Formats: sequence, C-alpha cells, structure tokens
Amino acid sequence: MAKSSHLSVQSRVSTSSAAFEYARQNLRSILPSRANRQLPNRTPGPFHKGRPSLTLGDAAKSADLLAGRFNFAGQLLDVGPWTTAAPSQRFAGWLHEFDWLQDLLAGNSEAHNAKARAYVDGWIETYGKGNEFVLEPERLSRRLYNWLTLWDPALSDLGKGETNSSVSDRRLDRRRNSVLRQLISLRGAFKSLPAGLPRLTAGCVLALGGARVADGRNQFLERGLDILDEQLLLQILPDGGHISRSPEACVQALSQLLTLDSLLDARGLEGSRELSRAIDRLAPMVAFFRRSGGELAPFHGGGEVDAGRIKALLKAAPGEPKPFGYGPHIGFQRLASNGTIAFLDTGAAPPRPFDLNAHLAPLSLDLSTTEGPIITSCGFSSQQPEAWRRPVRAAAAHSTLVLDGRSPGRLLLSDWKRKVLGDAVEWSPGPVKAIRKEQDSGIWLECHHEGYMGEYGLSHRRRLFMPSDGHDIRGEDSLFVPMGAVPVRRDEVAFAIRFHVHPKVRVSLSQDKSSALLVVNGKAGWRFRTDGGQVAIEDSVYLATGVTPVKTQQLVIYGEAFCDSDGESRSNRVRWSFRKLKPLEEKTRRKPPQTDIEAVI
Repeated sequence: MAKSSHLSVQSRVSTSSAAFEYARQNLRSILPSRANRQLPNRTPGPFHKGRPSLTLGDAAKSADLLAGRFNFAGQLLDVGPWTTAAPSQRFAGWLHEFDWLQDLLAGNSEAHNAKARAYVDGWIETYGKGNEFVLEPERLSRRLYNWLTLWDPALSDLGKGETNSSVSDRRLDRRRNSVLRQLISLRGAFKSLPAGLPRLTAGCVLALGGARVADGRNQFLERGLDILDEQLLLQILPDGGHISRSPEACVQALSQLLTLDSLLDARGLEGSRELSRAIDRLAPMVAFFRRSGGELAPFHGGGEVDAGRIKALLKAAPGEPKPFGYGPHIGFQRLASNGTIAFLDTGAAPPRPFDLNAHLAPLSLDLSTTEGPIITSCGFSSQQPEAWRRPVRAAAAHSTLVLDGRSPGRLLLSDWKRKVLGDAVEWSPGPVKAIRKEQDSGIWLECHHEGYMGEYGLSHRRRLFMPSDGHDIRGEDSLFVPMGAVPVRRDEVAFAIRFHVHPKVRVSLSQDKSSALLVVNGKAGWRFRTDGGQVAIEDSVYLATGVTPVKTQQLVIYGEAFCDSDGESRSNRVRWSFRKLKPLEEKTRRKPPQTDIEAVI
C-alpha cells in the first residue's frame, strides 16, 4: 500500500512539473523573440549503416512526390519544394519535417532514392545554416527522425551511375555534417520541446543519432536513452496506454520505439530495459484499439490510422500482440464477440499538460462489425482543418448522452490562459467508474460518470450488454441522483443521446420514427430501436480520415429528465439496441438470453 501511495505522489509531482514546464515554454513563446538561431559548425565522421526493420510509407503517394507534387491538408505544391513559397505556414511546417520522405521511398527504386537525396541536398543548400522556423525544436526533431531512419540506403549512398567524384563526396559529407549539427542543436533545445510525444521523439532521435554516428560521439546515444527512460516512465502507462489517452499516440510511440530498437539491434547495441518494457506494453494496446476492420478507433485527437499500417506495426512487434478486455489505466473498455467490437471511453481527462487534445465525452461509444464501422465519433486527423480541432472535443461530437447541450467538463475559455497553458481542460468530466462482468451468455458493462453533478446534481449511467453472438447490442442510458446525495434543483432539464453514424452506413427511419435501419457498407442491415420516444436523424461530420470533413448523419433521442430522479422513471431512462438483421432461415434460431436490460421492442 505504501509503495502504491509513493508511486501516486511521484506521478503527481512528475505531471505537475511537466505542466509548469509547458506553461514556461508557452510564456516564452509569446514574449519578443530573439534573433534567428543558427546551427553550429562541426566536422562529421563516417556514419554507420543499418536499415530499421519497420517502414510504414504509403507507396500510393510516391509517384506524386517523385514528380515534385506535394499534397497536404487539401493544399498542393507542384513546384519546388525549396524554391517556391508554401501555400501556408502549416504546409511549410509539414514540408520541413520530412514526414513525406517515407512515402516517397515506399516507391522502392533507385529513382526514388535519388529524388530523396536531391530533396535533402536542396534543403541543406537553402536552409542548412538554420533559422528560427526550421530549427523550431519539434520540427527539428521530426526532420532528424525521418533523415536518420531512412539514412540507409537512400541518403547514405552516392547512387548507381554516380561516380566517387569530389562533388558527390562533398554532398555526402554535407548531409552528415548537417545531421550532426542538427543533433547538437536538438540536444541543447530539448527542454524547449512540448511535453508528451515530442519529447519521446527527441529521445529516439538522439539515440538514433548515436547509433548512426561512428566517430565516438556516443554521448548522443547515452543522452537519448536517458531521455527515453525518463519519458517512457512518465508517458507509457502500466497497461500500455499513452498518458494522453489517445490511441493514435500509442501507434506513433510504438512505431518510433520499434524503429529505434531494430536499428540498435542491427548495430549490435543494446537499448534500455524501459525501452523493451514499453514495446511489450504498447503492442497489445495498439491491438486493443483495432476495430473489426483492423483500423484504429478514433478517440482523443486521433484518427482511424490505416489498417495496413497497424498490421505492419504489429507484425514488427515481438511475439503476437493480442487485444484484451479493458485498460484500467488508460480508461477504456473493449467488448468483442463474433467479429463485433464496441469501445467505451470510461476515463476522465488526462493530467495537464497531456490534455491538449482530450475529449469531454465520457462513456462515448464506437461500434464496428465485420462489415464495417457503424457508430463512432466525429474524430480528427492531422490533415483536417485546424478550426475543427476544438469543436470535436465537445460531448456533442461523440456517441454519448449530452445534458442541457453542455459537455460534462470544460476547456479553458480565457485567451491568456490558453496562450500560457495551451488548449487545456479547465475541469475534467469525472470521476468515471465501470463494472464489467463476462459470462458464457455475453459481456455486461455498467459505468457512470459525475461530470454533471456540480450544476445539475445528476450522474449519467450507461449500461451495455453484448451477447456471445455479437449480433444484438443492448444499451441503457439513465440520469439519476446518487444515493445519499441531495438534489441541487427540482426542475426538468433537456438531454440528447447521440449516435454518430460512420459515413459508410446508410440510414433510414421507420414511419413511426421509433426505429431506424442501418445498412453497413452495402453488405448488412442492422435495426436500431429505442423505448425513449421518436428518433431523429440529423447532420454530422466525420474527420477521422482524409483532408476535409465528410458529411454523415447521427441518430438522436431527445428527452426531458427530472433533476431529483433515481433514474428508474421513464423520463430519466432510455433503452436502445442495435440488432443485426438475419436471413429468413435464421429467424427461427434461439434468441439470446434476457439480461437486466430488457429487450427493446
């Protein structure tokens, strides 16, 4: 018990310290800036070769990049890239981070390798001395990660058909020189990086640099592994989740750690114990968050992430990572049966400063089947318009109950606070509690949160049952005054239970509007029913993939709840279900057993 208490205090001290550091960094950013930084001059030695076992580039994009066409966030640059102004500052940041380099090299030919060298050499020629924009620490870290990861074979070779002329030798020397000088700059700028994944990336980069540099500068490797040990203890939770509670953050962290681990192995170098432990924890968590189709469930600022990329990532991980039922530390429940998978968010907001993308939507649902996803949230991916990032964090953008049109929590409203602390959570929608029971008949989940207690005195409870055949998901939402609590008001308050439908689903209402038919990906039909009155179909958007919001729909159940109810009255309790429509010959089969959630007619 004493040990657990000590760890809890230590965690609070660590996150409080990180929050202070984040505020200090942001405060510095709004003060008058200093002169542009320049890179120090250093003489490089030879670099070690070695290919990481993991490459996740998209070959479908390589042809455009080979032809000089750069596409990002719905904007296009087809001349350059370093001799032409970028369409926007956001686009320019993406260019200078070189995340697109993996897509280019996925073409897997000498022509693609030669083009990669030309792009890197062009950057060094134009920006090699450094300036405030290209040496912004997070941008610097991402660029170095991509260069060092793909150094062999693309950037280390002179290329077929090239001779060992003095010109070619100088180009290779300049690449090594630039990498070394940027590593030195990153090492000095580490404390200016935002908390979270940027610091994890920087630790990987310094360790990668130490593995590449062959002239005895192992201080990069030692410094990088020290940073990683510190950040992995802080950011990777005991169940393998990331402290931000973002599934996509788990994917990014695992990808970087596997890349580093494989390169260290290729060099005959050993990583740290924490590195191995983090990989072993992260891989099952990534498997945990896969939908039925293999893509990622979008929560807390993350998008779908392509199923092929997730498959390749898990294949590169040691062993055979298997999903599990629930993550007690990251705060998610996973119900899976016969190809149907449901996720329920049963956690509060992460601690500051790791809450900058956190959603205010406890008990939100994501439901997918073998035919495709059905119910989801609005989601968000990195190439979507930034103006949507804050709105999709509200409860109304998720498949959960929304009371009085408000989220059960609040983001910072003050502009000056947001400049200092970032777009953080002012008060969290919690606490959230869950009870799970697994039986032969199926999986039962009962959970509730108290995000509405302060103003309304009501707790939101969501019950969920998934039978063993996975074809009849039953739910119940109720608003109640907890036992022993005194009602804070006696009036009625409006609520809405929202189910955002994935764009691949076609929806139609019944004539009496008490049910709806959902056709998933043109393959299978599901019937949605409720005893909570009429169902409405409203517009929604989906941003978990692509570069622009995709129009979709949502099912909404409206009601009025009493603020002094125990949650058992018809006004304060709504039952609903999703049932797969079976072929005629299957309708005579035995029905699933009854549960405490009565069948919704």
